[in-house]
Amino acid sequence: MPPSTLHDEKVLLQQIAHGDEAAFSTLFYAYYASLHPFIMKLTRSAEDTEEVIQETFLRLWLSRDKLLEVESPQAWIHTVAVNECYKFLKKRSSRKDGLAGLRSAEQKQDGEETLHALQLKEVKQLVTEAVSRLPHRRRRIFQMSRDEGMTIPQIAAELRISPNTVKNTLVTSLRTIRDYLAAKGHGI
Repeated sequence: MPPSTLHDEKVLLQQIAHGDEAAFSTLFYAYYASLHPFIMKLTRSAEDTEEVIQETFLRLWLSRDKLLEVESPQAWIHTVAVNECYKFLKKRSSRKDGLAGLRSAEQKQDGEETLHALQLKEVKQLVTEAVSRLPHRRRRIFQMSRDEGMTIPQIAAELRISPNTVKNTLVTSLRTIRDYLAAKGHGI
C-alpha cells in the first residue's frame, strides 16, 4: 500500500532525491503490491512483470534529480510504470522481429545485410564489450539480472548482499554501459 498521505509520499521522494536508499526501499515495497497486479494484466507474465517493476524503480532512482518537482507521486510512479511496461512490450515485440531479421541477414552470404541489422549487431557487440569491462562483481550482478532474469531480491539472497546494494550496482552498471556506448557514438 502506498504511503498514507500525499505529504508522506513527497517526503519520501525528497529523501530519495538526496540519495536516501532506505527511503527508496520503503517506496519500493510500498508500491510493489499495487504495481504488480496492474503490470501483470499488461504483461501476462510473472517474470516480465518483475522486470518491468525493476526497470520502473531503476528509472525512478536514475531520475531522482527530478523528484523534487513531482506534485503527485502516486500518479507519477504509475506513469513511469506504464511507460516502462510499454517500452518493455515494444522491445519484446521488436526483439522477436529483430532477432529473426538479424538471423536471416547473418545467414545471407551475398552481403545483403541491412543497415539496421549491422547497427544492431554493432550495438550488441559494444554492449558485450562494455559488460566485459565491468569489475567482476558488478558484471556478475548485471549478468544475473539481465542474462539469467533474476530479480533484485533473488540476486541479493544468492550473493548474500542487501537488495539496495544490488540496485545500486545495477544503476552503476547501466550508467557505465551507457557512457561506453555514448563514447563509441551510440548514445541512448
